[in-house]
Amino acid sequence: MTRIKERWQGFLQAELKAANKLVILGTGNALKGDDAIGLLVAGLLENQLNRYQKQKVKILRAHEIIEFYLKKIKRIKPSHIIIVDAINMRKPPGSIRVCRININHSRGKQTVDDVSDFLEKLASFTSAKIYLASIQPENLEFGHPITQNTRQSARKIVESISQVFPRKPDLP
Repeated sequence: MTRIKERWQGFLQAELKAANKLVILGTGNALKGDDAIGLLVAGLLENQLNRYQKQKVKILRAHEIIEFYLKKIKRIKPSHIIIVDAINMRKPPGSIRVCRININHSRGKQTVDDVSDFLEKLASFTSAKIYLASIQPENLEFGHPITQNTRQSARKIVESISQVFPRKPDLP
């Protein structure tokens, strides 16, 4: 049975074809249900990718303190960065949206949230293409596990990323 690719999958895979070094930055709070989805994606990728794939894909689990990863990302010198997070998009639980982040460096512009501030700082020292992979959470209550809908979405993102990077080098 052939599965039809969702629009976000085709977009993400097309964008990553030119990636020579990808950073996956999984974010979230592990104690607040679906808010941990970025951490789950990072963990699933860590377990699924082989040693050869991990030469091109660096996985970081940022939890809630993504600021601390700026220097590490700078040292890696990625061509592409994907930030995975639970974001309320007012869509059905488990919905996925992947978009490229373009930072406008307008003078005097004030940012209101930590993610915007982080993205501006990140864009200021890297020429990497930056993407945000958002998953619609269902439950963000403290002490609850990740719901089934968001867990399935995490697996879809992992599958899409791992398909872009071959499991072994092409032999001449």
